[in-house]
Amino acid sequence: MAYEFNRNIQDSAYTSSVAIAAAGANTATFDLEQVIGGDVEKVVFELSLPLAASITAGTYTYTLKDSPDGTTFTTLDPVIATTQAYASGGLAAKTVRFRLPPITKRYVRIEQTSASSAGTPSGSMVAKLLF
Repeated sequence: MAYEFNRNIQDSAYTSSVAIAAAGANTATFDLEQVIGGDVEKVVFELSLPLAASITAGTYTYTLKDSPDGTTFTTLDPVIATTQAYASGGLAAKTVRFRLPPITKRYVRIEQTSASSAGTPSGSMVAKLLF
C-alpha cells in the first residue's frame, strides 16, 4: 500500500475563536487525520491575536500542543510559541504562523497562558489551519 495522508478538508476552512482568559484557554482541537507517512510539515497553523487595551501588565504566551489521542496534549516544540507582552496601551495585536514539524501527532491546538497579568482580557484568539 502506498503511503497515504488524509486530512479532513473541512478543517482547511475551520476557524476556532476562543476568548482570551486570565486563567488560560485552549483553541478547538484540529484533527490532522494522519494515516501513514505524510507531509504534515506543509501544514501551517495561523494564530491571530487581538489588541487588548484592557490589560495593564503581564505576558500572554501561546504554545502549539499536539496529542496522539485528542485528550492528552504536550508541547510540540518549545521554540514554536509566541508571546504578547504588556506595553503602553495594552497588548498589541499580532498574527503569527507556525509550520507543523514532521513529528506532529494527529491532534493539534494552541494553549494560551498568562503570567503576572493585570486587567481583564478582552477579545478572542483565532486559530486556523492552512494547507
